Amino acid sequence: MPRNLLLRLATAAVGVPLLLLVIWAGGWPFAIVAGLITLGATIEFAHAWLLPSQPYRAVAPLGPLLAAPAIVVAGVHADERFLVAGAVLAALLLGAGYSRTNAFGPRKPLRVMGWALLYPGIIFATIVLARDLDVGRDWVLLIVLTTFTVDTGAYATGSLIGRNKLWPAMSPRKTWEGAVGGLGGGLLATWVLSQWLDLGLATGAVLGLGAGLGVAGQAGDLLESWMKRKADIKDSSGLLPGHGGLLDRLDSIVFVSPVVFLVANFT
Repeated sequence: MPRNLLLRLATAAVGVPLLLLVIWAGGWPFAIVAGLITLGATIEFAHAWLLPSQPYRAVAPLGPLLAAPAIVVAGVHADERFLVAGAVLAALLLGAGYSRTNAFGPRKPLRVMGWALLYPGIIFATIVLARDLDVGRDWVLLIVLTTFTVDTGAYATGSLIGRNKLWPAMSPRKTWEGAVGGLGGGLLATWVLSQWLDLGLATGAVLGLGAGLGVAGQAGDLLESWMKRKADIKDSSGLLPGHGGLLDRLDSIVFVSPVVFLVANFT
């Protein structure tokens, strides 16, 4: 068995039970773990855009800004106004970062941290909001398991029969065949899980949600692939043996979470 596959399986064997335990617990344990994951992903994000060829400690001077997205993600469990505060700070950072003056300091770090507050910050915070719903455990299981199925369907189909490139400028390996496989995986997983978890969704809502999750998951994967191409890196980090970094695992979930949260609130 290839060494990389063994590493992936070993990491999954440890990580998946812990993930399911935290999802089951909910509350502050889930919010804090989500915040810590966000902190790690933010460090990877800042490192990739600013200093990809330097050690990770090179981004340490950004200090409190690195923790801001994590504070937003964990904080929404206590008060949803953390989202508003995060959005205001992001707007200020992006405004300064895209301005024509260096009066606020070097502009690129400000731009990068502004975007980090949005992704993986504010957008990912919706998974904590989803867990805080009345049947939040089921909705978060839907997020995680459907995302896994979308990724697996896209990868397997693309590897077996993929021929036509989907968007080479974003990712040279993604294919239209893989995209269809991912969409099919999203539809199948959403249908099965909606019945198993008894989410009370009508058939039309299940089909619409499944298609939406299939598209959202792959959009997140494409964005991460584009970022790594721009930064000229293979993985966001080596934190998860065989899997790359936290951003490599979160890319699809970050985009799937707000879709599920919105559906859970308005259906």
